[in-house]
Amino acid sequence: MPNHGDAERRAVTAFCDALPFLRTRAARGFWDDTLEMHVAEVAEGGSAVAACRELNLELDDRPVTRGEPGIDGAVTDWLPAPNLVGAYTCPTRRCARRADRDDQARPPRCALTDEQMTFVRRNAG
Repeated sequence: MPNHGDAERRAVTAFCDALPFLRTRAARGFWDDTLEMHVAEVAEGGSAVAACRELNLELDDRPVTRGEPGIDGAVTDWLPAPNLVGAYTCPTRRCARRADRDDQARPPRCALTDEQMTFVRRNAG
């Protein structure tokens, strides 16, 4: 028996993650009014599954996961260990999307509501 809560959570995550790309495509294709109608509906608590279906976004049945936060690339073992570890999460707590700061160190924003995403601290160690 499928869990419709999980399906909706995956759909909100996929929808939110795809919004920047969709907005660009919609502006080029002159269907931005349709997209923004779906954005408003989902932001007000409407079905993201229905929005994804109508916009032909593919959803898979795998749970949304993300690797552990950390520093990739350069060796920094000479620096003191960071004391603030965590991730930015959905401000509405409706999806499992995680994001990091952008190249200019600005906090990420929710593509659905345009609110700043919420930083959730995780205990290091």
